[in-house]
Amino acid sequence: MRNTRVLVGWIVMASATAVFFGGNLLAQDPDKTSEPVYELGNGVTPPKSVYAPNPTYDDHARKKKINGTVILAIIVTAEGTVRDVKVIKSLDPGLDKQAIAAVRTWKFEPATKDGKPVAVHLKTEADFRLY
Repeated sequence: MRNTRVLVGWIVMASATAVFFGGNLLAQDPDKTSEPVYELGNGVTPPKSVYAPNPTYDDHARKKKINGTVILAIIVTAEGTVRDVKVIKSLDPGLDKQAIAAVRTWKFEPATKDGKPVAVHLKTEADFRLY
């Protein structure tokens, strides 16, 4: 039986990052948008997941019975979409691709700063387990 489970660990990881960065402006990516990207904390509230489908196994990883976690860095935009998905901790090239594809479809109620939607940098986990 094939089962996957996504652990959305972005709250814990992003909170730890926010402590380090103090919730300040993290970056501005001129190639993507002029929208500033924040870390959580100091008045920046986390986004709320409204749609987060689980990634699926690829055939190669299922046959090899690969289990584990892919850790990803993402930016949740002020519109609640996901952009700039990057693998921080790889598990398997096929599963990394599956995790990226799933996370790109996620939707959020955006993070806010001073009551206004803002983009935030988060880390999340895609957990692959065969049961």
